[in-house]
Amino acid sequence: MSSLIEVETKIAVSNLPEIADCLRSLGAADLGGSSQQDTYLNAPHCDYAHTDEALRVRETESGTEITYKGPKTQSGGSKARTEITLSVESAEDAIALLTATGFFISATVRKERHEYQYGGTTIALDCVEGLGTYIEIEVLTDTDIAAADKKIDAVKKELNIFGAHIPVSYLELLLSKE
Repeated sequence: MSSLIEVETKIAVSNLPEIADCLRSLGAADLGGSSQQDTYLNAPHCDYAHTDEALRVRETESGTEITYKGPKTQSGGSKARTEITLSVESAEDAIALLTATGFFISATVRKERHEYQYGGTTIALDCVEGLGTYIEIEVLTDTDIAAADKKIDAVKKELNIFGAHIPVSYLELLLSKE
């Protein structure tokens, strides 16, 4: 299990192949791609949409994990939130356990993601079913949110990424379309 603060900027982009080429030319470490299916659950004791929390079961080819995300705080042009993640054997079993205890599925988000490491950040190039294409630049930290924000800003400049930061999750974007 891990518990860190995730500091992240998400921006809608239309040029994922050019961004990937730029990352490779800068020497970014290619972490590979994956298909991800994120099943979000809501709590029986409170509505996570109102408390700005999230509980997610993520399935990829390489494994399954459960992640709790605490309420978001804004940090400059990024968002920051506590994140607690643990690995599990089976998404089906994890979802069955959670729904048996009163949690309920609120939505599923599917995406194709390709990740890179560069400049102290993890960069995800995402194609999200029903939403479009995005870049997420993320830093995990114990406490120093300001330093994480500076790293993100520096990488955005190097990659010539412009556009408004999207402070909401893919789940929130998807639900707002319905």
